[in-house]
Amino acid sequence: MKRPKLKKASKRMTCHKRFKIQKKVRAHYRKVRKEAKKRGRKKPKKDPGVPNSAPFKEAILREAEQRKQQLEELKQKQKLNKHKEQGQKRKRDEDNVTSSKTEPPEKEFVRRKAKLSCRTVKQGSKKTFCRELQKVIEASDVLLEVLDARDPLGCRCPQVEQVIMKTGGNKKLLLVLNKTDLVPKENLNKWVHCLKKEFPTVVFRASAFGKEKIKMPGKKKLDLSRHGTCLGGNSLLTLLSNFCKTQKKAIQVGVIGFPNVGKSSLINSLKQAYVCPTGPAMGLTRCMQTVHLDKRITMLDSPSVIASPSNSAVALALRSATNADKRELLDSVTAVVEHCNKQQLMLRYNIPSYRDSQEFLTLLAQKKGMVQKGGLPKVEEAAKLFWSHWTGPKMSYYCQAPPSLTLSPHLTESIIGDMQQGLNLEELEKHNLDAIKAIRCPRLSSSLLFECSGLTDGITEERDLPEESLRQEEEEDFLCEEEEDEDRDDENVDERSRLGAKRFKVEEPMEEELQPGKEFGAGAKEKSFHVDKMMQEDDDTYNFNTDYV
Repeated sequence: MKRPKLKKASKRMTCHKRFKIQKKVRAHYRKVRKEAKKRGRKKPKKDPGVPNSAPFKEAILREAEQRKQQLEELKQKQKLNKHKEQGQKRKRDEDNVTSSKTEPPEKEFVRRKAKLSCRTVKQGSKKTFCRELQKVIEASDVLLEVLDARDPLGCRCPQVEQVIMKTGGNKKLLLVLNKTDLVPKENLNKWVHCLKKEFPTVVFRASAFGKEKIKMPGKKKLDLSRHGTCLGGNSLLTLLSNFCKTQKKAIQVGVIGFPNVGKSSLINSLKQAYVCPTGPAMGLTRCMQTVHLDKRITMLDSPSVIASPSNSAVALALRSATNADKRELLDSVTAVVEHCNKQQLMLRYNIPSYRDSQEFLTLLAQKKGMVQKGGLPKVEEAAKLFWSHWTGPKMSYYCQAPPSLTLSPHLTESIIGDMQQGLNLEELEKHNLDAIKAIRCPRLSSSLLFECSGLTDGITEERDLPEESLRQEEEEDFLCEEEEDEDRDDENVDERSRLGAKRFKVEEPMEEELQPGKEFGAGAKEKSFHVDKMMQEDDDTYNFNTDYV
Protein backbone atom coordinates (compact mmCIF):
# COMPACT_ATOMS: atom_id res chain seq x y z
CA MET A 1 0.00 0.00 0.00
CA LYS A 2 1.33 3.44 -0.93
CA ARG A 3 1.44 5.91 1.87
CA PRO A 4 0.23 9.44 1.01
CA LYS A 5 3.48 11.33 1.77
CA LEU A 6 5.82 8.89 -0.07
CA LYS A 7 6.42 8.91 -3.86
CA LYS A 8 6.93 5.13 -4.16
CA ALA A 9 5.12 2.23 -2.53
CA SER A 10 7.01 0.39 0.21
CA LYS A 11 8.50 -3.04 -0.57
CA ARG A 12 8.16 -4.27 2.98
CA MET A 13 6.00 -7.31 3.61
CA THR A 14 5.01 -9.42 6.57
CA CYS A 15 7.18 -12.36 7.67
CA HIS A 16 4.27 -14.75 7.11
CA LYS A 17 4.05 -13.76 3.42
CA ARG A 18 7.82 -13.89 2.86
CA PHE A 19 8.19 -17.35 4.42
CA LYS A 20 5.25 -18.61 2.37
CA ILE A 21 6.94 -17.48 -0.89
CA GLN A 22 10.23 -19.14 0.07
CA LYS A 23 8.42 -22.37 0.89
CA LYS A 24 6.69 -22.44 -2.53
CA VAL A 25 10.00 -21.82 -4.33
CA ARG A 26 11.66 -24.74 -2.51
CA ALA A 27 8.76 -27.02 -3.36
CA HIS A 28 8.99 -26.03 -7.04
CA TYR A 29 12.72 -26.83 -7.27
CA ARG A 30 12.14 -30.15 -5.46
CA LYS A 31 9.51 -31.09 -8.03
CA VAL A 32 11.83 -30.19 -10.95
CA ARG A 33 14.63 -32.35 -9.50
CA LYS A 34 12.31 -35.35 -9.10
CA GLU A 35 11.12 -35.12 -12.72
CA ALA A 36 14.70 -34.86 -13.98
CA LYS A 37 15.66 -37.92 -11.93
CA LYS A 38 12.80 -39.95 -13.42
CA ARG A 39 13.72 -39.00 -17.03
CA GLY A 40 17.43 -39.65 -16.52
CA ARG A 41 20.25 -37.38 -17.72
CA LYS A 42 21.45 -37.78 -21.29
CA LYS A 43 25.24 -37.67 -21.53
CA PRO A 44 26.69 -36.01 -24.65
CA LYS A 45 27.83 -38.51 -27.25
CA LYS A 46 31.55 -38.55 -27.95
CA ASP A 47 33.02 -38.93 -31.39
CA PRO A 48 34.48 -42.48 -31.52
CA GLY A 49 36.93 -41.45 -34.23
CA VAL A 50 38.53 -43.77 -36.78
CA PRO A 51 39.79 -47.06 -35.31
CA ASN A 52 43.44 -48.02 -35.79
CA SER A 53 42.45 -51.23 -37.57
CA ALA A 54 40.56 -49.36 -40.30
CA PRO A 55 42.32 -49.36 -43.69
CA PHE A 56 43.54 -46.03 -45.11
CA LYS A 57 43.21 -44.28 -41.75
CA GLU A 58 45.61 -41.49 -42.71
CA ALA A 59 43.75 -40.81 -45.96
CA ILE A 60 40.41 -40.64 -44.11
CA LEU A 61 41.78 -38.20 -41.54
CA ARG A 62 43.33 -36.09 -44.30
CA GLU A 63 40.02 -35.97 -46.18
CA ALA A 64 38.17 -35.00 -42.99
CA GLU A 65 40.66 -32.20 -42.38
CA GLN A 66 40.33 -30.92 -45.95
CA ARG A 67 36.54 -31.02 -45.67
CA LYS A 68 36.68 -29.05 -42.45
CA GLN A 69 39.01 -26.47 -43.99
CA GLN A 70 36.70 -26.06 -46.98
CA LEU A 71 33.73 -25.49 -44.69
CA GLU A 72 35.69 -22.89 -42.72
CA GLU A 73 36.69 -21.13 -45.95
CA LEU A 74 33.05 -21.04 -47.06
CA LYS A 75 31.97 -19.57 -43.72
CA GLN A 76 34.74 -16.98 -43.88
CA LYS A 77 33.73 -15.97 -47.42
CA GLN A 78 30.08 -15.62 -46.36
CA LYS A 79 31.14 -13.53 -43.39
CA LEU A 80 33.37 -11.27 -45.50
CA ASN A 81 30.66 -10.78 -48.12
CA LYS A 82 28.18 -9.87 -45.41
CA HIS A 83 30.56 -7.32 -43.86
CA LYS A 84 31.32 -5.92 -47.32
CA GLU A 85 27.62 -5.47 -48.12
CA GLN A 86 27.01 -3.80 -44.76
CA GLY A 87 29.97 -1.47 -45.28
CA GLN A 88 28.83 -0.52 -48.79
CA LYS A 89 25.31 0.13 -47.55
CA ARG A 90 26.58 2.26 -44.67
CA LYS A 91 28.87 4.20 -47.03
CA ARG A 92 26.01 4.81 -49.49
CA ASP A 93 23.82 6.12 -46.69
CA GLU A 94 26.55 8.49 -45.48
CA ASP A 95 27.24 9.72 -49.03
CA ASN A 96 23.54 10.30 -49.65
CA VAL A 97 23.24 12.36 -46.48
CA THR A 98 26.28 14.50 -47.28
CA SER A 99 25.34 14.95 -50.95
CA SER A 100 21.78 15.97 -50.09
CA LYS A 101 23.15 18.65 -47.74
CA THR A 102 26.01 20.06 -49.81
CA GLU A 103 26.18 18.96 -53.47
CA PRO A 104 23.59 18.49 -56.22
CA PRO A 105 23.18 14.95 -57.67
CA GLU A 106 25.14 15.68 -60.86
CA LYS A 107 28.25 16.91 -59.06
CA GLU A 108 28.02 14.02 -56.60
CA PHE A 109 27.96 11.51 -59.45
CA VAL A 110 31.02 13.12 -61.09
CA ARG A 111 32.90 13.13 -57.79
CA ARG A 112 32.17 9.45 -57.08
CA LYS A 113 33.18 8.48 -60.62
CA ALA A 114 36.54 10.26 -60.20
CA LYS A 115 37.00 8.59 -56.84
CA LEU A 116 36.35 5.16 -58.38
CA SER A 117 38.87 5.80 -61.17
CA CYS A 118 41.50 6.87 -58.60
CA ARG A 119 40.82 3.67 -56.68
CA THR A 120 41.41 1.53 -59.77
CA VAL A 121 44.67 3.38 -60.44
CA LYS A 122 45.76 2.88 -56.83
CA GLN A 123 45.13 -0.85 -57.08
CA GLY A 124 47.57 -0.96 -59.99
CA SER A 125 47.55 -3.37 -62.89
CA LYS A 126 50.36 -5.02 -64.80
CA LYS A 127 49.83 -2.62 -67.69
CA THR A 128 50.38 0.41 -65.47
CA PHE A 129 53.44 -1.25 -63.93
CA CYS A 130 55.02 -1.60 -67.38
CA ARG A 131 54.17 1.99 -68.33
CA GLU A 132 55.58 3.45 -65.11
CA LEU A 133 58.76 1.38 -65.44
CA GLN A 134 59.27 2.65 -69.00
CA LYS A 135 58.78 6.23 -67.76
CA VAL A 136 61.44 5.80 -65.07
CA ILE A 137 63.96 4.27 -67.51
CA GLU A 138 63.45 7.01 -70.12
CA ALA A 139 63.64 9.89 -67.61
CA SER A 140 66.71 8.64 -65.68
CA ASP A 141 70.38 9.39 -66.30
CA VAL A 142 71.58 6.80 -63.77
CA LEU A 143 69.68 3.62 -62.92
CA LEU A 144 70.15 1.69 -59.69
CA GLU A 145 69.16 -1.99 -59.92
CA VAL A 146 68.56 -3.04 -56.31
CA LEU A 147 69.46 -6.66 -55.51
CA ASP A 148 68.75 -8.76 -52.44
CA ALA A 149 72.15 -9.92 -51.14
CA ARG A 150 70.61 -13.28 -50.18
CA ASP A 151 69.95 -14.08 -53.87
CA PRO A 152 71.67 -11.44 -56.06
CA LEU A 153 71.55 -13.38 -59.30
CA GLY A 154 67.84 -14.14 -58.92
CA CYS A 155 67.10 -10.40 -58.51
CA ARG A 156 68.66 -9.44 -61.84
CA CYS A 157 66.42 -9.06 -64.88
CA PRO A 158 68.18 -9.37 -68.28
CA GLN A 159 65.21 -7.87 -70.15
CA VAL A 160 65.35 -4.63 -68.14
CA GLU A 161 69.12 -4.41 -68.66
CA GLN A 162 68.63 -4.87 -72.41
CA VAL A 163 66.09 -2.03 -72.49
CA ILE A 164 68.57 0.24 -70.70
CA MET A 165 71.31 -0.62 -73.21
CA LYS A 166 69.04 0.05 -76.20
CA THR A 167 67.82 3.46 -74.98
CA GLY A 168 71.36 4.87 -75.13
CA GLY A 169 71.87 8.48 -74.10
CA ASN A 170 74.94 7.69 -71.98
CA LYS A 171 72.82 6.04 -69.26
CA LYS A 172 74.67 4.36 -66.40
CA LEU A 173 73.54 1.19 -64.64
CA LEU A 174 74.72 0.45 -61.08
CA LEU A 175 74.05 -2.63 -58.96
CA VAL A 176 73.13 -2.00 -55.32
CA LEU A 177 73.48 -4.99 -52.95
CA ASN A 178 70.87 -4.39 -50.25
CA LYS A 179 70.11 -6.45 -47.09
CA THR A 180 73.81 -7.25 -46.69
CA ASP A 181 73.39 -7.76 -42.94
CA LEU A 182 71.48 -11.02 -43.60
CA VAL A 183 74.28 -12.98 -45.32
CA PRO A 184 77.70 -14.17 -44.06
CA LYS A 185 80.70 -11.95 -44.85
CA GLU A 186 82.51 -14.67 -46.81
CA ASN A 187 79.54 -15.07 -49.13
CA LEU A 188 79.12 -11.28 -49.44
CA ASN A 189 82.74 -10.80 -50.49
CA LYS A 190 82.42 -13.48 -53.19
CA TRP A 191 79.29 -11.91 -54.65
CA VAL A 192 80.80 -8.41 -54.71
CA HIS A 193 83.89 -9.79 -56.47
CA CYS A 194 81.67 -11.52 -59.10
CA LEU A 195 79.22 -8.68 -59.76
CA LYS A 196 81.77 -5.85 -60.08
CA LYS A 197 83.18 -7.57 -63.19
CA GLU A 198 79.98 -6.67 -65.07
CA PHE A 199 78.63 -3.48 -63.47
CA PRO A 200 79.79 -1.11 -60.69
CA THR A 201 78.47 -2.64 -57.44
CA VAL A 202 77.63 -0.74 -54.24
CA VAL A 203 77.41 -2.50 -50.85
CA PHE A 204 74.39 -1.07 -49.04
CA ARG A 205 72.31 -1.62 -45.95
CA ALA A 206 69.12 0.38 -45.54
CA SER A 207 67.80 1.49 -42.18
CA ALA A 208 64.37 2.30 -40.73
CA PHE A 209 65.37 5.91 -40.06
CA GLY A 210 62.08 7.38 -41.21
CA LYS A 211 60.00 4.99 -39.13
CA GLU A 212 61.99 5.83 -36.00
CA LYS A 213 61.05 9.49 -36.35
CA ILE A 214 57.32 8.73 -36.51
CA LYS A 215 56.03 9.09 -32.96
CA MET A 216 52.47 8.93 -31.72
CA PRO A 217 51.47 11.27 -28.87
CA GLY A 218 51.94 9.66 -25.48
CA LYS A 219 54.02 6.75 -26.82
CA LYS A 220 57.71 6.01 -26.90
CA LYS A 221 59.77 5.69 -30.07
CA LEU A 222 60.20 2.14 -31.32
CA ASP A 223 63.44 1.02 -32.95
CA LEU A 224 62.23 -1.12 -35.83
CA SER A 225 65.69 -1.75 -37.34
CA ARG A 226 67.97 -4.50 -36.11
CA HIS A 227 71.06 -2.34 -36.51
CA GLY A 228 71.94 1.33 -36.49
CA THR A 229 72.15 3.82 -39.29
CA CYS A 230 72.45 3.29 -43.03
CA LEU A 231 75.71 1.87 -44.42
CA GLY A 232 76.87 2.52 -47.96
CA GLY A 233 74.77 5.66 -48.39
CA ASN A 234 77.71 8.06 -48.29
CA SER A 235 79.65 6.11 -50.92
CA LEU A 236 76.59 6.06 -53.23
CA LEU A 237 75.98 9.81 -52.78
CA THR A 238 79.65 10.68 -53.45
CA LEU A 239 79.60 8.50 -56.58
CA LEU A 240 76.47 10.26 -57.87
CA SER A 241 77.76 13.74 -57.02
CA ASN A 242 81.05 13.05 -58.85
CA PHE A 243 79.06 11.90 -61.88
CA CYS A 244 77.10 15.20 -61.71
CA LYS A 245 80.35 17.14 -61.84
CA THR A 246 81.60 15.22 -64.88
CA GLN A 247 78.28 15.68 -66.70
CA LYS A 248 77.99 19.34 -65.53
CA LYS A 249 74.23 19.10 -65.02
CA ALA A 250 71.59 17.89 -62.58
CA ILE A 251 70.78 14.20 -62.89
CA GLN A 252 67.80 11.97 -62.23
CA VAL A 253 68.45 8.59 -60.60
CA GLY A 254 65.91 5.81 -61.17
CA VAL A 255 65.55 2.92 -58.71
CA ILE A 256 64.37 -0.34 -60.29
CA GLY A 257 64.14 -3.98 -59.25
CA PHE A 258 61.86 -6.83 -58.31
CA PRO A 259 59.42 -6.53 -55.37
CA ASN A 260 60.61 -6.65 -51.76
CA VAL A 261 64.29 -5.93 -52.50
CA GLY A 262 64.30 -2.54 -50.73
CA LYS A 263 63.87 0.13 -53.43
CA SER A 264 61.77 2.49 -51.31
CA SER A 265 63.91 1.80 -48.22
CA LEU A 266 67.01 2.87 -50.18
CA ILE A 267 65.42 6.23 -51.05
CA ASN A 268 64.26 6.74 -47.44
CA SER A 269 67.78 6.01 -46.18
CA LEU A 270 69.39 8.48 -48.60
CA LYS A 271 66.77 11.16 -47.87
CA GLN A 272 66.87 10.36 -44.12
CA ALA A 273 63.09 10.69 -43.95
CA TYR A 274 60.08 8.46 -44.48
CA VAL A 275 59.02 9.72 -47.92
CA CYS A 276 58.20 6.42 -49.71
CA PRO A 277 55.84 3.79 -48.26
CA THR A 278 57.56 0.60 -47.14
CA GLY A 279 56.37 -2.65 -45.57
CA PRO A 280 56.62 -6.45 -45.64
CA ALA A 281 53.91 -6.73 -48.32
CA MET A 282 55.08 -7.07 -51.93
CA GLY A 283 54.34 -4.42 -54.53
CA LEU A 284 53.47 -1.42 -52.32
CA THR A 285 54.81 1.13 -54.83
CA ARG A 286 52.22 1.52 -57.62
CA CYS A 287 53.47 4.49 -59.65
CA MET A 288 56.53 6.68 -60.22
CA GLN A 289 57.42 8.97 -57.33
CA THR A 290 60.01 11.79 -57.39
CA VAL A 291 62.13 12.62 -54.33
CA HIS A 292 64.62 15.52 -54.37
CA LEU A 293 67.81 14.77 -52.42
CA ASP A 294 69.46 18.11 -53.24
CA LYS A 295 69.67 20.62 -56.09
CA ARG A 296 71.51 18.23 -58.39
CA ILE A 297 70.18 14.75 -57.57
CA THR A 298 66.54 13.64 -57.93
CA MET A 299 65.49 10.08 -57.09
CA LEU A 300 62.72 8.31 -59.03
CA ASP A 301 60.98 5.45 -57.25
CA SER A 302 59.42 2.91 -59.62
CA PRO A 303 56.98 0.01 -59.26
CA SER A 304 58.40 -3.48 -59.21
CA VAL A 305 59.40 -5.42 -62.31
CA ILE A 306 56.81 -8.04 -63.32
CA ALA A 307 58.19 -11.59 -63.33
CA SER A 308 57.48 -13.60 -66.46
CA PRO A 309 55.34 -16.76 -66.03
CA SER A 310 58.03 -18.73 -67.89
CA ASN A 311 60.25 -18.65 -64.78
CA SER A 312 60.56 -21.51 -62.32
CA ALA A 313 58.16 -21.90 -59.40
CA VAL A 314 60.75 -20.61 -56.92
CA ALA A 315 61.46 -17.48 -58.96
CA LEU A 316 57.74 -16.75 -59.31
CA ALA A 317 57.20 -17.26 -55.58
CA LEU A 318 60.02 -14.89 -54.57
CA ARG A 319 59.81 -12.26 -57.33
CA SER A 320 56.06 -11.87 -57.95
CA ALA A 321 53.97 -9.21 -56.25
CA THR A 322 51.24 -11.66 -55.21
CA ASN A 323 48.32 -11.08 -52.89
CA ALA A 324 48.06 -12.74 -49.49
CA ASP A 325 45.87 -15.58 -50.79
CA LYS A 326 45.95 -18.94 -49.03
CA ARG A 327 46.58 -21.01 -52.14
CA GLU A 328 49.28 -18.68 -53.50
CA LEU A 329 50.96 -18.55 -50.10
CA LEU A 330 50.98 -22.34 -49.73
CA ASP A 331 52.37 -22.76 -53.25
CA SER A 332 55.11 -20.21 -52.56
CA VAL A 333 56.10 -21.86 -49.28
CA THR A 334 56.14 -25.30 -50.97
CA ALA A 335 58.46 -24.05 -53.72
CA VAL A 336 60.83 -22.43 -51.22
CA VAL A 337 60.98 -25.38 -48.80
CA GLU A 338 61.82 -27.81 -51.59
CA HIS A 339 64.92 -25.73 -52.52
CA CYS A 340 66.21 -25.40 -48.93
CA ASN A 341 68.59 -27.67 -47.07
CA LYS A 342 66.44 -30.11 -45.07
CA GLN A 343 68.88 -30.58 -42.17
CA GLN A 344 69.32 -26.83 -41.70
CA LEU A 345 65.57 -26.24 -41.62
CA MET A 346 65.17 -28.98 -39.01
CA LEU A 347 67.85 -27.37 -36.83
CA ARG A 348 66.47 -23.87 -37.39
CA TYR A 349 62.97 -24.71 -36.14
CA ASN A 350 63.91 -27.69 -33.93
CA ILE A 351 61.53 -30.14 -35.62
CA PRO A 352 61.93 -33.83 -36.58
CA SER A 353 62.48 -35.12 -40.09
CA TYR A 354 59.73 -34.51 -42.67
CA ARG A 355 58.89 -35.88 -46.11
CA ASP A 356 57.34 -32.89 -47.90
CA SER A 357 56.37 -29.28 -47.34
CA GLN A 358 52.89 -30.18 -46.04
CA GLU A 359 54.40 -32.28 -43.27
CA PHE A 360 56.93 -29.52 -42.57
CA LEU A 361 54.15 -26.97 -42.05
CA THR A 362 52.23 -29.44 -39.87
CA LEU A 363 55.25 -30.00 -37.63
CA LEU A 364 55.95 -26.27 -37.50
CA ALA A 365 52.35 -25.54 -36.47
CA GLN A 366 52.53 -28.16 -33.70
CA LYS A 367 55.87 -26.78 -32.54
CA LYS A 368 54.56 -23.20 -32.35
CA GLY A 369 51.27 -24.23 -30.70
CA MET A 370 49.12 -23.35 -33.72
CA VAL A 371 46.48 -26.01 -33.10
CA GLN A 372 42.74 -25.61 -33.46
CA LYS A 373 39.93 -27.47 -31.73
CA GLY A 374 40.28 -31.23 -32.12
CA GLY A 375 44.07 -31.18 -32.35
CA LEU A 376 44.20 -30.22 -36.03
CA PRO A 377 47.21 -28.04 -36.93
CA LYS A 378 46.67 -24.61 -38.50
CA VAL A 379 48.70 -25.06 -41.66
CA GLU A 380 47.80 -21.62 -43.12
CA GLU A 381 49.03 -19.78 -40.03
CA ALA A 382 52.27 -21.79 -40.05
CA ALA A 383 52.76 -20.86 -43.73
CA LYS A 384 52.22 -17.17 -42.91
CA LEU A 385 54.75 -17.38 -40.09
CA PHE A 386 57.38 -19.06 -42.27
CA TRP A 387 56.81 -16.59 -45.12
CA SER A 388 57.17 -13.60 -42.78
CA HIS A 389 60.46 -15.07 -41.52
CA TRP A 390 61.67 -15.74 -45.06
CA THR A 391 60.86 -12.32 -46.56
CA GLY A 392 61.68 -10.37 -43.39
CA PRO A 393 64.91 -9.82 -41.48
CA LYS A 394 64.51 -12.85 -39.19
CA MET A 395 65.68 -15.45 -41.70
CA SER A 396 69.28 -15.30 -42.92
CA TYR A 397 69.87 -17.45 -45.99
CA TYR A 398 72.41 -17.24 -48.79
CA CYS A 399 73.14 -18.56 -52.27
CA GLN A 400 76.58 -19.73 -53.29
CA ALA A 401 78.39 -17.45 -55.71
CA PRO A 402 79.59 -19.10 -58.95
CA PRO A 403 83.37 -19.66 -59.07
CA SER A 404 83.62 -18.10 -62.54
CA LEU A 405 80.81 -15.83 -63.68
CA THR A 406 80.39 -15.87 -67.44
CA LEU A 407 79.05 -12.77 -69.13
CA SER A 408 75.36 -12.72 -69.96
CA PRO A 409 74.40 -12.92 -73.67
CA HIS A 410 73.14 -9.32 -73.68
CA LEU A 411 76.47 -7.96 -72.32
CA THR A 412 79.74 -7.34 -74.13
CA GLU A 413 83.08 -5.94 -73.04
CA SER A 414 82.40 -2.65 -74.83
CA ILE A 415 79.09 -2.19 -72.95
CA ILE A 416 80.80 -2.94 -69.62
CA GLY A 417 83.53 -0.41 -70.43
CA ASP A 418 80.93 2.27 -71.24
CA MET A 419 79.13 1.64 -67.96
CA GLN A 420 82.34 1.99 -65.93
CA GLN A 421 83.50 5.11 -67.76
CA GLY A 422 83.21 8.37 -65.79
CA LEU A 423 82.92 6.63 -62.39
CA ASN A 424 85.59 6.54 -59.68
CA LEU A 425 85.73 2.78 -59.15
CA GLU A 426 88.81 2.81 -56.89
CA GLU A 427 87.12 5.04 -54.35
CA LEU A 428 83.96 2.92 -54.59
CA GLU A 429 85.95 -0.25 -53.82
CA LYS A 430 87.47 1.36 -50.70
CA HIS A 431 84.03 2.41 -49.46
CA ASN A 432 82.71 -1.10 -50.08
CA LEU A 433 85.49 -2.66 -47.99
CA ASP A 434 84.79 -0.22 -45.14
CA ALA A 435 81.08 -0.99 -45.29
CA ILE A 436 81.66 -4.77 -45.23
CA LYS A 437 83.87 -4.38 -42.14
CA ALA A 438 81.24 -2.29 -40.35
CA ILE A 439 78.28 -4.60 -41.08
CA ARG A 440 77.30 -7.12 -38.43
CA CYS A 441 76.77 -10.28 -40.48
CA PRO A 442 75.46 -13.65 -39.24
CA ARG A 443 77.69 -16.70 -39.03
CA LEU A 444 77.90 -19.19 -41.85
CA SER A 445 76.73 -22.01 -39.56
CA SER A 446 73.55 -20.16 -38.54
CA SER A 447 72.50 -19.33 -42.12
CA LEU A 448 70.48 -21.49 -44.49
CA LEU A 449 71.87 -22.59 -47.83
CA PHE A 450 69.46 -21.88 -50.69
CA GLU A 451 69.71 -23.09 -54.28
CA CYS A 452 70.11 -20.21 -56.73
CA SER A 453 67.55 -20.23 -59.55
CA GLY A 454 69.62 -18.03 -61.90
CA LEU A 455 68.52 -14.86 -63.68
CA THR A 456 64.83 -14.05 -63.47
CA ASP A 457 63.05 -13.10 -66.69
CA GLY A 458 60.85 -10.03 -66.52
CA ILE A 459 58.21 -8.26 -68.62
CA THR A 460 58.90 -4.69 -69.70
CA GLU A 461 56.30 -4.10 -72.44
CA GLU A 462 52.53 -4.42 -72.44
CA ARG A 463 52.42 -6.64 -75.52
CA ASP A 464 54.50 -9.29 -73.71
CA LEU A 465 51.93 -9.70 -70.92
CA PRO A 466 50.17 -13.10 -70.89
CA GLU A 467 46.53 -13.23 -71.99
CA GLU A 468 45.37 -14.76 -68.72
CA SER A 469 46.51 -11.80 -66.64
CA LEU A 470 44.95 -9.37 -69.12
CA ARG A 471 41.67 -11.31 -68.97
CA GLN A 472 41.72 -11.17 -65.18
CA GLU A 473 42.29 -7.41 -65.26
CA GLU A 474 39.41 -7.00 -67.72
CA GLU A 475 37.15 -8.99 -65.40
CA GLU A 476 38.20 -6.78 -62.47
CA ASP A 477 37.46 -3.65 -64.53
CA PHE A 478 34.08 -5.10 -65.50
CA LEU A 479 33.29 -5.77 -61.83
CA CYS A 480 34.29 -2.20 -60.95
CA GLU A 481 31.96 -0.89 -63.66
CA GLU A 482 29.14 -3.08 -62.33
CA GLU A 483 29.73 -1.72 -58.82
CA GLU A 484 29.63 1.80 -60.22
CA ASP A 485 26.33 1.09 -62.01
CA GLU A 486 24.88 -0.43 -58.83
CA ASP A 487 25.96 2.60 -56.80
CA ARG A 488 24.42 4.89 -59.41
CA ASP A 489 21.12 2.95 -59.42
CA ASP A 490 21.01 2.92 -55.62
CA GLU A 491 21.62 6.65 -55.55
CA ASN A 492 18.79 7.27 -58.04
CA VAL A 493 16.40 5.02 -56.11
CA ASP A 494 17.28 6.67 -52.79
CA GLU A 495 16.87 10.13 -54.32
CA ARG A 496 13.48 9.27 -55.81
CA SER A 497 12.31 7.68 -52.58
CA ARG A 498 13.49 10.67 -50.55
CA LEU A 499 11.73 13.17 -52.82
CA GLY A 500 8.61 11.06 -53.28
CA ALA A 501 8.13 10.36 -49.58
CA LYS A 502 6.93 13.92 -49.09
CA ARG A 503 4.19 13.62 -51.74
CA PHE A 504 2.74 10.21 -51.16
CA LYS A 505 3.24 7.21 -48.95
CA VAL A 506 4.00 3.79 -50.43
CA GLU A 507 3.08 0.75 -48.41
CA GLU A 508 5.20 -2.34 -49.06
CA PRO A 509 4.57 -5.81 -47.71
CA MET A 510 6.96 -6.96 -45.02
CA GLU A 511 9.50 -9.48 -46.24
CA GLU A 512 9.57 -11.39 -42.99
CA GLU A 513 5.79 -11.90 -42.89
CA LEU A 514 4.88 -15.58 -42.77
CA GLN A 515 3.34 -16.93 -45.97
CA PRO A 516 1.13 -20.01 -46.30
CA GLY A 517 3.25 -23.13 -46.64
CA LYS A 518 6.42 -21.41 -45.34
CA GLU A 519 7.82 -22.32 -41.95
CA PHE A 520 9.34 -19.86 -39.52
CA GLY A 521 13.13 -19.53 -39.95
CA ALA A 522 13.20 -20.97 -43.49
CA GLY A 523 15.66 -18.28 -44.61
CA ALA A 524 18.31 -19.61 -42.27
CA LYS A 525 17.92 -23.08 -43.79
CA GLU A 526 18.33 -21.70 -47.30
CA LYS A 527 21.56 -19.85 -46.34
CA SER A 528 23.26 -22.99 -45.10
CA PHE A 529 21.92 -25.19 -47.89
CA HIS A 530 25.10 -25.25 -50.00
CA VAL A 531 27.20 -26.04 -46.91
CA ASP A 532 24.98 -28.98 -45.94
CA LYS A 533 24.94 -30.15 -49.55
CA MET A 534 28.73 -30.08 -49.66
CA MET A 535 28.90 -32.16 -46.45
CA GLN A 536 26.47 -34.70 -47.89
CA GLU A 537 28.53 -35.04 -51.07
CA ASP A 538 31.79 -35.47 -49.17
CA ASP A 539 30.35 -38.00 -46.69
CA ASP A 540 30.34 -40.68 -49.41
CA THR A 541 34.07 -40.53 -50.06
CA TYR A 542 34.82 -43.79 -48.18
CA ASN A 543 32.69 -46.93 -48.13
CA PHE A 544 33.20 -49.09 -45.01
CA ASN A 545 31.26 -52.00 -46.50
CA THR A 546 33.94 -52.67 -49.14
CA ASP A 547 36.72 -55.06 -48.19
CA TYR A 548 40.06 -53.56 -49.28
CA VAL A 549 42.24 -56.40 -47.95
